[in-house]
Formats: sequence, structure tokens, C-alpha cells
Amino acid sequence: MGDGEALDLGNATAEWITAPHVPHGWDNGFLFERGTGTLLCGDLFTQPGRGEVALTTDDILGPSEAFRAVMDYYSHSPDTGAVLNRLAALEPRVLACMHGSAWRGDGGAKLKDLAAALER
Repeated sequence: MGDGEALDLGNATAEWITAPHVPHGWDNGFLFERGTGTLLCGDLFTQPGRGEVALTTDDILGPSEAFRAVMDYYSHSPDTGAVLNRLAALEPRVLACMHGSAWRGDGGAKLKDLAAALER
């Protein structure tokens, strides 16, 4: 899929967001399901542990940043902030993390918080 291209899945529509080198040092992208406002956000908020809770409203940024401090796996691309702000503009309501619990709430704000943490 090309950047911004939508795929009709029948009961859902997924949009591809190209995001080279975010968070890793290789080509990457994210899927956003418009109907539910779910962003499949890969490793953006990787949390340690087994993700005992499938969907949470608890903090995921703090545990993710603590995990990243031990093993910084971000590429720190000069475009990282712009990519995170683009994802925030989608106003996701669910952040479906690859590692750890998925999170429900103001995903746009959470992505902006991540961008600010990475700038520090």
C-alpha cells in the first residue's frame, strides 16, 4: 500500500501511514483503522512484561520510556517528531501496541507526549 492509501476490509477500513525509520532504523509504517480509531502502533510504546491486561487506560508511556532507557531501540530520525505529530493528528482512540497492553484514551495527546519525551 502507498502512503495514505486506504484498504476496504468489508466492515473496516485500514489506512497505511508510511513512517520510514520510526521507531527503528529501517522502513516502517503503521495501519490506522478509521471506524474504531485504532492505530496499530508497533513498537512506539513497547512495554516490558507479558501485557497481562489486554486493554488499559493506565499509563503506558512511563513504562515504555523506562524500557527504552535500558535498551534504546529508537533510530532518532530527524523526522521522528513530524511522523509522531502526523499520527497524533489522526486522533486515535486506541493504541494497539505490539509489545504490552493496548491503550484506550486520547491517543493524539499520548503520541505528542511521546514526541516530547524523545526530544528530551
